[in-house]
Amino acid sequence: MMQELIGRIVTTAGLPPDKAEKALGIVLTLIQTQGNQNKVQELFDKLPGAAELARKQGGDGAGRGGGGLLGMMAGGMMGGPLAAVSKLTAAGLSMDQIKALGTTTLDYAKENAGAQLVKEVAGSIPGLSGYV
Repeated sequence: MMQELIGRIVTTAGLPPDKAEKALGIVLTLIQTQGNQNKVQELFDKLPGAAELARKQGGDGAGRGGGGLLGMMAGGMMGGPLAAVSKLTAAGLSMDQIKALGTTTLDYAKENAGAQLVKEVAGSIPGLSGYV
């Protein structure tokens, strides 16, 4: 299921597949670490492969498994989304590609998990609620 989304990101953001997969992993990790845990679990249950991709691609080497003290310090208001944008930029994505990645991922999630659930998850992440 994630391969379909990666394919859409390749098309809309103009990224090679490996870079699209890495970028999606960063976004999924943001959702997994910053969102309301019950809602994130519900969302990931409806997006098979999402949790695995977040685990595989999302690790930045700083304390495997995400979070930890560094994650908490970077958290705060807007910490998560800003950190994700930094990681995406570091991975070689332009702002236009990051926007295309975000829009494509949100649209795909709405199609497969329902707009209400996506809205609840995004609304639980500071800085993302304005995008749904």
